Amino acid sequence: MLVRALIILLFTLPVFTTGAQERLTLQDAISRSLEHNFDIRIADVTAQQAAANNTTGNAGLLPDINGSGGVNVGSSNTHIEFADGRVQEVNNAATMSYNGAVTASYTIFAGGRAWLIRKQLAANEQLAQVQVREQMQSVVSQVIQTYARVVWQQQQSVAIDTGLVLARVRMVLSQVKFETGTSAKFDFLQARVDYNARQSDSLQQIAFLHAAFADLNLLMGDDPYKTYDVDDSLQLNLTLVPKDRDRLKDLNLSIDVARRAAEISRLDERITRTFLLPSVGATAGYNYNYSKSQAGFALFNRSSGPVGGLNLNVPIFQGGNLRRQTRVAGLQAFRDELIYERQNTEIGRQYRSAWKSYEMSVASYRLEQENIGYAKENLEIQEARFRVGLATTLETREAENSYVQALIRLYTAAYNLKVNETRVLELESALVR
Repeated sequence: MLVRALIILLFTLPVFTTGAQERLTLQDAISRSLEHNFDIRIADVTAQQAAANNTTGNAGLLPDINGSGGVNVGSSNTHIEFADGRVQEVNNAATMSYNGAVTASYTIFAGGRAWLIRKQLAANEQLAQVQVREQMQSVVSQVIQTYARVVWQQQQSVAIDTGLVLARVRMVLSQVKFETGTSAKFDFLQARVDYNARQSDSLQQIAFLHAAFADLNLLMGDDPYKTYDVDDSLQLNLTLVPKDRDRLKDLNLSIDVARRAAEISRLDERITRTFLLPSVGATAGYNYNYSKSQAGFALFNRSSGPVGGLNLNVPIFQGGNLRRQTRVAGLQAFRDELIYERQNTEIGRQYRSAWKSYEMSVASYRLEQENIGYAKENLEIQEARFRVGLATTLETREAENSYVQALIRLYTAAYNLKVNETRVLELESALVR
């Protein structure tokens, strides 16, 4: 009865010590990370930049229209001798002129470059959006695993403190037996050593728990010194079904990113090749000029009217740079194709490994669920035998250690199962819809 009372007290202590703390569920942690995580916010800004760049004008499909104008005034001393013998000499002769123009230029043909650039800009925007989803997927996976680690470390503390309570009970009973002369001092000293060792383990576990909280706060973009009242257990999925390998290629966001990057490189190669082709441009405008002077050949001048023209540009020789750039772009496209194929193979390898780890974790968790019952029953029998003097301190200590280790293995199996479950879902891009 004493053991049970102490264990009940142990399990109710966290309620009183953490009651004033903020409650944080796994869904709360995920929501905060999606809103405040720095990596997600950076990826989102990059996506906004790509969207801002994806315009018809940036692709070169619209004309460039510019206006210009100017005013000039001046004063000068002039001396002019004409051919007929006349002489004109004016001091402080004022001059004034102003002009204005509107011009428009448009590339009529450049090998389809503008349309290819437009397509590439749209592809860049789509790639950035996929990268945001990929980053969200990664962060959510990290949050789930880190939250699970916090719960696991908290459970480890429970297991260690359970051992601490059991060691204290044994120490008290051993002390009573020693003082009444029914047991040797060795039993009491051994129990005291075990109790102190459990206290040391408990203190170390507190450091591990705070480190896990710091990692979780970083992912949520929160104060690293905060701690929370978290769940005392993990929700586990024991019934996942593996996806088909061909379907995984369409689901995984990392593969999708590599595929889109390869497509953009192929577009870049096609754009580079257009610089080897002739281009035709058109210009049009309207000019207005006005000037007057108190001295000189022309005392007044004004002109206005439209202008226009066509121009042809034929690349003949630029030191071989255009062909060099085309070759480099082609090699980059080939390189990105290889990266896509490698990513496809790598994700397949990771998925196979993650799925096998998940299956083994499920089997291990079920085994530890069964084993904890045996360990608990064995502990209860040994405690009863110890109280009546039929079991030695070493036998009871072994039963306590077995029970504590069974608890630790059960909690560790649950944590490993959650981590492997999350990894499988991340590879299937099923964490964020």
